[in-house]
Amino acid sequence: MKQKQTFLLILPLLADAVGVAVAAWLLPSLAAQFADLSTINVLILGAAFVVYCTAVYLIRKLEPTADAERISRLPTWVTGTRVMRPLAIFFALMLVVIFLQQLGYWDSIFVVDDRVLGAGESSSFFVYGPGAWIAASLFYVLVLSASVRVTIEEDSRSYAGLALLALLAVNGMVLLGTAVLQATQLFTGWLGAIGAFGLLVLLFAPPRMWYLVKRPSLLAALSYLALLLFCAWQLG
Repeated sequence: MKQKQTFLLILPLLADAVGVAVAAWLLPSLAAQFADLSTINVLILGAAFVVYCTAVYLIRKLEPTADAERISRLPTWVTGTRVMRPLAIFFALMLVVIFLQQLGYWDSIFVVDDRVLGAGESSSFFVYGPGAWIAASLFYVLVLSASVRVTIEEDSRSYAGLALLALLAVNGMVLLGTAVLQATQLFTGWLGAIGAFGLLVLLFAPPRMWYLVKRPSLLAALSYLALLLFCAWQLG
């Protein structure tokens, strides 16, 4: 039992260390992949989004440690709907912007040529397509802010494994998000790195906040901030 508790303590540190290592290894090639706009990139991001939502859902279903409320340094309102819902909407809208960018929407809206697109095709491309992506992305609002019943008990054999997989999946989405930002080349220099860090915190802090509510740990909070700082530094 003591060994399991020790593993659970270092588990987020392990996930963040893997995140830093993979970012240092794969970030340049991923950024090059997303710099070349294509439908394949949208499929990659779409699949990653599904995995990410599943990971956040798993984190929320974890049973809190027995003294979580007593030792937690996070106020209860941090994970309330008034905080989580706006952050989820912001994430969803940013994801839609990325999807549309990868599909070439932002270039296409300035081109009007009925020899290429008729009225029906234009409606599908410029109206129904973005609407579908927005609806799909806003599913994250439910995942992050809706009520969830805790079913993954701390004493179960799958608890540690599911927690680790969820944390790794969240960090994988952080890596993909950083690669997309690097491909846009909007964040350069140390000011760009600061701006990128702020954006990454807004986008990806909520899942770790939920985890810290379940399992309070200053080291887990600091290691995640270190991962986000490393990713932002790669953009500068």
